[in-house]
Amino acid sequence: MHKIVRILHSKVIIFFLTAIPFLFLSGCKNKNNNIIPDVFVNFTLDLNDPMFNDLKAIGNTVVITSSYAGSQSAGYNNHGILVYRASESEFYAFDRTCTFEEAKDQAVVIDNTGDVTAECPACHSEYVLPSYGYPTDKGPARYPLKQYKTSFDGRFVHVYN
Repeated sequence: MHKIVRILHSKVIIFFLTAIPFLFLSGCKNKNNNIIPDVFVNFTLDLNDPMFNDLKAIGNTVVITSSYAGSQSAGYNNHGILVYRASESEFYAFDRTCTFEEAKDQAVVIDNTGDVTAECPACHSEYVLPSYGYPTDKGPARYPLKQYKTSFDGRFVHVYN
């Protein structure tokens, strides 16, 4: 009986000695890579408004600035927000702040050859909107654009955080 307790005790110690390093290593990961500070965002787009006609087609993007709904649609540092139509019922919203050295205060612009990428005019990082705003290898950025939540009811696109 005493031998069984000793074996059980040593197995428990071995388990904890191997499990503890994994717990610490998994806790060190920055899971959301959110380097752009949070700002309050809350606005709604009416797709029947002619201003948003581009969003009636899948793959198109519009730029929303503070002139639309004040600070609630301005994004970080008043750079604005990109709203991209990914499918019939899905929209993505991204802050326009470049994630490479965000202190340089650069806003990305839509690539005119197609609305599926945005590019930083300063560092030339390119972000692919259908891929959740992740950057390509073209520039130095390694983090995706800050993304905001969206909901769609068939007519209205709500962008918020």
